[in-house]
Amino acid sequence: MPDDIRIMRLARRYRRWLLAYPRTYRHERGPEILATLLDAADPGRSRPAAREAALLLRHGFGRRLAEFGRRAFVVAAFAAVLGGLSGIALGSWLAWRDVDPMAPDKTTVIGLAPTILPVPFDDRARQFGRQTFWNPYSNDTWHGGTGVRVGRTSVTGMMPPQAGVEQVAAAVTRQMRTHGWQDVRITVRREPGVFAEVTGTRAGYLAAVQITQAVSNPSALNLDVMWAEPPGHLRDTILGGLAGTLLGALFGLYTAKRMRRFEPGRQRAYSRLCVATLLMLAPAGLGNIPTSTGSLLANTHRNGDGPSVYWGGFVFFGAEPLAILSLLPILAIVVCCVWPQRATVRTPTIV
Repeated sequence: MPDDIRIMRLARRYRRWLLAYPRTYRHERGPEILATLLDAADPGRSRPAAREAALLLRHGFGRRLAEFGRRAFVVAAFAAVLGGLSGIALGSWLAWRDVDPMAPDKTTVIGLAPTILPVPFDDRARQFGRQTFWNPYSNDTWHGGTGVRVGRTSVTGMMPPQAGVEQVAAAVTRQMRTHGWQDVRITVRREPGVFAEVTGTRAGYLAAVQITQAVSNPSALNLDVMWAEPPGHLRDTILGGLAGTLLGALFGLYTAKRMRRFEPGRQRAYSRLCVATLLMLAPAGLGNIPTSTGSLLANTHRNGDGPSVYWGGFVFFGAEPLAILSLLPILAIVVCCVWPQRATVRTPTIV
């Protein structure tokens, strides 16, 4: 291979690795670095050595990080956390967007009851419509959002005489599996009294049968039917959290770096807007930590009285409206970054 072709290829490959450096630094020092690398290259070499490539990457990204400054990483860290928590809530909400917020209708539940209960039941179903588990007082108001869709329809069954709780629970389990209910699970607690719960899913419905045998009260059997967790709920929740974390970190790094070129007054305004965004999103974000982690680490198809909860922190009193209003300081931050800097007018000096 002729030396000039080899050197051209080696220089082209060195330039690719030099892309790790910031643009301004490449324009100022790139030719000098490239000439040094070519002079130090071994005779006959047509591609950079692995050690040289690693050094170029490390030094290049080091220069890029140094340009951001310490404040940029602080802003990016907070933005990544808030963005991740908001992304978890948004991904969960999007997974539920096509599910009816009202409880399953009574006719449907009466039709499903024989596939669940092996005992006679009352055909007068009770419906609990648009209530929410985490914020029962929210009704599309500024107190909070619609929250978690735990609207349910209940049917009361008749306990067989002289039958134990575990016997009835086993019979319910067999009945559900025989009629095609999936993911059937049974939970038994013995103190105080005896309590058993059998759950299962079928055709988008979640059925929960509670069997109670108290010390002083008569035994009771109750069936609750509600909407099951959407199939892609967990996937959308995790993807939303990852996307929110990444976008928040990039937004924080970009805006903090860009604000370094502006005057101190605009930088102070940027800092105040960041604090305002943090204060507005913090209630919903902090409230979403126990609800999302509790659902992710526990049984992910049930949590308490309904399906999994991933956006519960956004339905506490005042959390949702504050989270919505936080879009205003975020928009103001974008405007501050793109608004052109006012030119300095110089008055001529008269001698």
